[in-house]
Amino acid sequence: MSDLKTIINIKSLKKSYKKESVLQGVNWQVKKGDIVGLLGKNGAGKSTLIKSLLNIVGIDDGEITIFSESHRTLSAQSKGRIGYVPQENDEISWLSVGDLIKFKKQFYHHWSDEKVRELLCRWQIDTKKTMAELSPGQAQRVLIILALAPMPELLIFDEPAAALDPAARREFLKEIVTLASETDITIIFSTHIVSDLERVANKVAILDQGKICYFDDVDTTKENVVQLAIHHDESLVIDPPHMLRCRKHKLGQNCVVAKIEQSWLAEIEAKGVDISINQMGLEDIFLELTS
Repeated sequence: MSDLKTIINIKSLKKSYKKESVLQGVNWQVKKGDIVGLLGKNGAGKSTLIKSLLNIVGIDDGEITIFSESHRTLSAQSKGRIGYVPQENDEISWLSVGDLIKFKKQFYHHWSDEKVRELLCRWQIDTKKTMAELSPGQAQRVLIILALAPMPELLIFDEPAAALDPAARREFLKEIVTLASETDITIIFSTHIVSDLERVANKVAILDQGKICYFDDVDTTKENVVQLAIHHDESLVIDPPHMLRCRKHKLGQNCVVAKIEQSWLAEIEAKGVDISINQMGLEDIFLELTS
């Protein structure tokens, strides 16, 4: 029996372009109501993961289900429950904004004209202009409107704020917070801007070296993930529990752990090993796990 709370389930996902491996066995589950910030450096494969998920690009191996359906054979009803904003504007350039909205509307059973009017007015978008006549920021706003208009249950944004100025970014992030508070919506947005994630997400996923190397609640992450500076003799082998990354050096090792086991800490300190515990912000954690 499928878990109704699991919106997205990815198992052993692999994807390569020519001879370059981009995704190397991604395993990931996203639950209903989560707002997930997908962090990764530029070129880490965030867009490839999202496009694979939405069947925009084919995968080499693995299994993906959305709403308990295979991503390859997603029903029209399930597709209508998904909103997607790509990183780059790929809409018909010669269509006016107004005509583009009318064109898109006919493909959905649910469509909020009120939401469209509200955002067009708030973001001061001239519906008579063609998509080609809009600035990159305005075009991105239109894509966001098209994604929100069907009132989807799952929203996926690929670097949604990349083309927006700081004021527009704040407006967009505010819209995500409002959506999440008013509806039981599930949101994934990829970004390399940690501050954007901290403003809206309740979960953080970090993509590095082709895999989701970390996934947990944002608050739990900031509270529990720490760096241990361990000074010890080279002959002593120390493997901290819940280790995420470790770098060894002549004087010992620096390790990032998901949490500290107090019993282990007491045992190690009793052996005379010097350990310093360094708290980290989310950006520090991101840099530590991806460098």
